[in-house]
Amino acid sequence: MNFRADRGGMSFWRKPRSRYVSLISAILFLLLLGFGMNSRAYAAVPEPIHGVTIDDKNNIRDRAFLAKLLDSLRHLSVKPTVRIVFAPGDKSGHFPANSYLEATRQLKEVGYVFGQPVDSFYMHCFTPTEHLNRFKDYVTTLGTVVDIWEVGNEINGEWLFGKTKGCSPKASVKATSQVDVVTKMIEAYDYLKSQDKVTALTLYYNTPCRRPAANEMFTWADTNIPNRMKTGLDYLLVSYYEVDCHGYKPDWQQVFSQLATMFPNSRLGISEFGWSDKRTSDPVIKDLVQRYYAIRPNVGNWIGGGFYWEFAIDMVPYDPTRDSLWNAINTAMANQK
Repeated sequence: MNFRADRGGMSFWRKPRSRYVSLISAILFLLLLGFGMNSRAYAAVPEPIHGVTIDDKNNIRDRAFLAKLLDSLRHLSVKPTVRIVFAPGDKSGHFPANSYLEATRQLKEVGYVFGQPVDSFYMHCFTPTEHLNRFKDYVTTLGTVVDIWEVGNEINGEWLFGKTKGCSPKASVKATSQVDVVTKMIEAYDYLKSQDKVTALTLYYNTPCRRPAANEMFTWADTNIPNRMKTGLDYLLVSYYEVDCHGYKPDWQQVFSQLATMFPNSRLGISEFGWSDKRTSDPVIKDLVQRYYAIRPNVGNWIGGGFYWEFAIDMVPYDPTRDSLWNAINTAMANQK
């Protein structure tokens, strides 16, 4: 700033100062606007998040099952965030979003809702266009009921592309590619952001297990997730199935410290764990539940999560007895920090 002595002190300071104040005011406004938008994204789901998953093998559109599920959720000592895996359909065709509307509304009455339009297992069954259209259908129909939307599930998994022979409903193409996976993820994210929705992305932690090198979690994320997602995702979550990885126990502090650097503005947490394809024993399940809901790395943007995958299998119907799996998860979630 140049001081011109011939103009006089008061005359000099008035106009430049007004410009200075205006500039500061504008900056503060933009900062507050950004903070407000970011806060709005998380206001609907308080932290820590107490997550459970309603897997695709249990039909929440069935009234009898839904009643049992609601009873189990309603008795939890903390308000859960219910992650709904919307099944793609069956041999008769795809399930439209409106077929899930009533069940999702009822689940919203007992918890927060985390919507997953396409699980990793089904990703290869959709072309990019079909994938985006599915998101548009579900967001348009359930947008006022769902609090968080998952733009990609276990997105770096090597099974998310390939031959579609076993898909149900029958796929429109014979195979999809790794390039398709990235396209689907980005298009879903951009669409959700255009609709002012809260976004979550789930990575699959496979670093200690033998996987194709290109699909290793950090390598894949660094290579395929664009910068606007690395800085704009509301939630960055991690899936890990310990039983599938020979019992390996990750150093979660190291894992999430690295992710916090890669995704500096995202809330971090666990998006799912469980026993995967082959059911394990109750003692093993209780141990998993106790440890995974207790994960609490020292990162400033930690939100918890958990989202035990088999909740609808192992914790429904409601069973409050001391040795039940329902009691195990209820205790673990109540102790989350």
